[in-house]
Amino acid sequence: MEHASDHALAATAVGILAILWFAWTVRHSGPWTRLVPYVGVALSAVVVALGVLAAVRAWPDGTVVTGRVVSIYVAALLAHGVLTRWCTGLIASRYRRAVAAAKDDAKAGVTTGKPRLHLIPTVVAVSTAIQVAIIANTLDVAGLYLGAAAGLLAAVLAWPLGWALRQTARPRGHRSTAALAHPLTGLLTGAVLLGTAAWVLLPPP
Repeated sequence: MEHASDHALAATAVGILAILWFAWTVRHSGPWTRLVPYVGVALSAVVVALGVLAAVRAWPDGTVVTGRVVSIYVAALLAHGVLTRWCTGLIASRYRRAVAAAKDDAKAGVTTGKPRLHLIPTVVAVSTAIQVAIIANTLDVAGLYLGAAAGLLAAVLAWPLGWALRQTARPRGHRSTAALAHPLTGLLTGAVLLGTAAWVLLPPP
């Protein structure tokens, strides 16, 4: 059974993830596009605040949250965090070894394994989608599964969209596909999370 308080908690948790993604996107955006993630941060903060208020008001009406549920979620969160950290570390390991082996005056010019670093935001975006699914399972909020699926799609679409923008940009090739894919990953992931949080904040039927 779905409870209004659990929907509010889910919206709060997903809204916090949206804030983190939009905030990360700020430093990867150009001066003319930086306003978009700032707006995303503000909207996500509003959803989080509304989620907290709704959770407090609806708490007496029932919730699936118990000590056992919290323990299971914390264990899953820790395992998920360790796995994500291991994956990103594995991606960066070749570059880090090359930097460690280079002389001090040559470290800045190391390129071995560096292109693989561009995959880290995508991996973290996929990891975030999985985290949304974990929240859905923990709080028994089925609507979050659709948001998790949309998050996976957003992580995949950022690269072809980045390539398409690079082809249409003037002058062409001024920015690399990765330089465009990174802010797109943040914006798409943040937008999906924000939309999902706002959606599940609505009371269950």
